Amino acid sequence: MTKSITFAPHDLQGAAAAKSVIETPLLHTVTGERVFGASTADEAVKTTATKSAEEKKEYTADSIPQVTGLKRLSEKPDSIRIGWDEIEGVDGYRVYRRDDNKAGSNYALFSIAKTAGMDIRNLGTGSKYSFKVTPYIKDKGTVTEGKGTEVTFGTAPTDVENFRMTDETKSTISLSWDRNDRADGYLLERCYKGKWSDYQTFDQSTTEFTDTDLEAGRAYYYRISAFREDSTGKMPGAKSAIRTVAGLLGPEDDDSASKLGRVSLDFEESKYADGYQIYYSTDQVNWEHLGDTESTHYSTSRLEDGKTYYFRIFPYMTVDGHDITGTYTEMSFVANKEIYDKTVGDTYVEVSLDDQHMWYIVDGDVYLDSDCVTGNYGSADTPKGFFEVNSKASPCTLKGDDYTSYVTYWMPFIGGGWGLHDADWRSSFGGSIYKGNGSHGCVNLPPKIAKEMYAVMEVGTPVIVY
Repeated sequence: MTKSITFAPHDLQGAAAAKSVIETPLLHTVTGERVFGASTADEAVKTTATKSAEEKKEYTADSIPQVTGLKRLSEKPDSIRIGWDEIEGVDGYRVYRRDDNKAGSNYALFSIAKTAGMDIRNLGTGSKYSFKVTPYIKDKGTVTEGKGTEVTFGTAPTDVENFRMTDETKSTISLSWDRNDRADGYLLERCYKGKWSDYQTFDQSTTEFTDTDLEAGRAYYYRISAFREDSTGKMPGAKSAIRTVAGLLGPEDDDSASKLGRVSLDFEESKYADGYQIYYSTDQVNWEHLGDTESTHYSTSRLEDGKTYYFRIFPYMTVDGHDITGTYTEMSFVANKEIYDKTVGDTYVEVSLDDQHMWYIVDGDVYLDSDCVTGNYGSADTPKGFFEVNSKASPCTLKGDDYTSYVTYWMPFIGGGWGLHDADWRSSFGGSIYKGNGSHGCVNLPPKIAKEMYAVMEVGTPVIVY
C-alpha cells in the first residue's frame, strides 16, 4: 500500500524547502547522531543516475517499486554502512530507524538519501537497529512513498574481556571469559599444527570451555570474539588471544622457604618446560615480573622483614621465538631472618649452594656479594648449617689427602678444614661448576672479593650455608 505525503508549510516551509531537503546531499541530525548522505556514500554503492525530464520514468502511487537488495556493506563498533539496489526514476529514499535495544521503540524518520546507500554513525557498540527504506517520488510539493523494505542490522560488539586460561591438565585446557551483554554469542578459533579453524560457537550466557581434544606437549593458540547476529549473518568484534601448551603445568613445590630475609623458591621440574617465569605480589592483585630461570630454583633479593609476599611460577616453552606459558603455581611467605631455628643478626655471611652465590651482610646491608664455587656435588659437598668464622690467616697452605693448595686469604668456619678463601686458579665462578669441578668442600671466591672480605672480617661472624 502506498501513501501520499504533503509537506506542510510548518514542516518544511513550503515546496521550496522540500526541494532543498530532498535534492541536495544532506547532513541529517537525529537525537544527536550525525548521519551522512550522498556526500559520504561508498564508491561501490550505486548512485541514482541523473535523468532528463523526458528520460525519467513516470510512477503512480501504486506503481513505485519496492527497494530490493537492502544489506549491510560494512560495520564498525559504532557505525555501519548500508546499501540497496538503485531504482531508476525515483527522487530519493526515506530511511526510517527503530532502536531494537529499547523496549517499545517504534520507527521514526531518520534521514533522506539521494543515493542507494548511506553511512550511519555514532551508534551504540554491539547494538541492533531495524531500518525501513522507502523510495519516493515528488510532484508539485507532494511526496509519495512506495512500500517500505525492512531489515535488522547491528554493530560489532566490544572485545571479549578477561579471556584467560583457568586450568590445565595433561590432556585438557580450560578457558573462561567475561559475559558480554551486548553480544549474541562468542566464536572460538583454535590453531593446531599451524592451521586456524572456527572451533566452537557459544551463546551469550556461556563463559567457559574445556578443550579435551589435545596432544600433550603441543602448542595451541586460541582466539575468541563476541558477535552480533542479524539478517545478514554474524558480526564479530575484535579478537582476544591465548597461547599455551597442553600439559605445561605449574611445578610442584619442593621445600621453598623464607630465610635470611629472602625467599628461596625450590620446585619440581615441569614436563615440557624450557624455563620458568617468576612473578611476585604483595596484594595478589598487582603482579610484577621478578625474572626467569632455567633451573628449578630461584632466590629473591632481600625482602622487608615480617611482610607477606606472594609468588607465581609459570613454566614456559619457547615456540617460534615466543615464550608460551602454562598454568602457574602460587605460593606465599612471610619474609623473616630466621634459619636453622636461629635468628640472625645484621652482620653475617650467607652462602646459597643452589645459587652458587655468597653475600656478605654488614649492619643489615650487602657489603659484598659474588658468585662462588662450593664443594664438588655428590662427593665433597659443603656442609649446610649455621657456623661462625673461627680464625683468619694470610697466607695459608691447605692440605688434604690428595691435594695441597696455597691461598692468600683463609677464613675457616668449621674447624680448620672448611672455610672461605681465594681461588686464583679458577677463571670463572658460579653456575654449575660445582657439579663436576667443585672444591674439596670450601667456598672458593674470586681473589679480589676474598681480599676485601678478609680486610673487614671479624672472628665470630656467623656463616650460614643452605
